Amino acid sequence: MTRHKAPVRRCSWHECSQPAAARVAFKLPNLLAGSRRDYCRDHTSQVRLAKGTVVVARYGRYRLAPLSSDDATPGRRAGRTVPTRRKGVMP
Repeated sequence: MTRHKAPVRRCSWHECSQPAAARVAFKLPNLLAGSRRDYCRDHTSQVRLAKGTVVVARYGRYRLAPLSSDDATPGRRAGRTVPTRRKGVMP
């Protein structure tokens, strides 16, 4: 069996033909809450400024500087508020 390359994702921005650099998820208070869209590097930078946007995946070699703790990679702990209990350490 041969493995086919996945098609290049394109930017979801209206009439943009650039390849997608990141997937952005929207949550309240954003009007697009509950949806996810792929954007190129330039449009991702613009979309991230809106409230309720979270970068959930990055594609390719482009690196986007984190804008806030909401942009943390899923699975990583960002800004824990509950203290953790460690073995052998008394609170």
